[in-house]
Amino acid sequence: MTDRQTEQLGFISTIFRCYRENFGLFWRIMLPLIIFSLLFEIGTTLSDSFFDSEGLWRFDTARGLFAGGYPRSIGVKWGMIFGFHSFSIGLLWLAMCPLTSAIIQRRRDMEVTVRNVWRRTRRKTGSILGASFLLYLLGIGGLLCFLFLTLKIIPDMPDSPYSSSLCLGLFLIVGVIIYFGVNWSLYNQSIIIEDQMAIAALRRSSALIRGVWGRTFGMYLLLALVTMVFTSVLLGLTLLVFSVTVPEFAPLREVLFSAKFFTLFFGGYARISFEDAPSFWTVGVIVLVNTLVHAVLAPVWAILTTHLYLERTGESGLASE
Repeated sequence: MTDRQTEQLGFISTIFRCYRENFGLFWRIMLPLIIFSLLFEIGTTLSDSFFDSEGLWRFDTARGLFAGGYPRSIGVKWGMIFGFHSFSIGLLWLAMCPLTSAIIQRRRDMEVTVRNVWRRTRRKTGSILGASFLLYLLGIGGLLCFLFLTLKIIPDMPDSPYSSSLCLGLFLIVGVIIYFGVNWSLYNQSIIIEDQMAIAALRRSSALIRGVWGRTFGMYLLLALVTMVFTSVLLGLTLLVFSVTVPEFAPLREVLFSAKFFTLFFGGYARISFEDAPSFWTVGVIVLVNTLVHAVLAPVWAILTTHLYLERTGESGLASE
């Protein structure tokens, strides 16, 4: 076994050990955000359907549940897609800072309680929200640049069909977002551990990633793919149970009881759409499963990024041996 393989196995072992040893603590820290995320997503889904009465209710193994939008065909659809529902992840991303604080306190043999962790995190609320706001503005800026590229610049270039301009513009913007997303992925640690302000934390993160961007991107890509597959399979199993117990979901049986189910491990998805609102408990179960899936994976992201931070700053290991 090469030194690189040994290092990778040690890295994975460190993540799982830290998760296992702090499982209960992590979930107690995230509990307020899990509840808020669950209630907020149910509320936004219901409000979307209320304001867009012509939209469909869609149960999807890739994204969970979404209502409203442009009406499309009713019934079952199957296909391939690489993506995941970002809403729950967005809310639970706020747990990165308190989770990081807990990991660091455990590493330093400090007394760790949920109240302690959140108290320490609240002191840095301004920096956390400031950095999140900056990233949000940059995301909006990326969207505007995409629209400007695809509508104004690229279509005027010779031999550039409009459909090609959309693909090229999207490729450019996604590339920029990925680049800066990796560069700034350690800003939570910079805020919590070094007490940096928002802009300084983003700069510090960029400095730490310099020289290991490719390796860091590879780790994030692998974890993103695991997130996608984990979400799709669990939501697929949930819809599989619905197809047996809820008559309205019976059309899904043909897809989910066939070999197509295994495509969920490779980017496949199954979707069923309704004109009328389904029962409230089916909505609640899907939203609950989707939220809990992201809650399971949130500590993994926190451990991974904190480990990378400690590695780049000259420390190693996370949990006490």
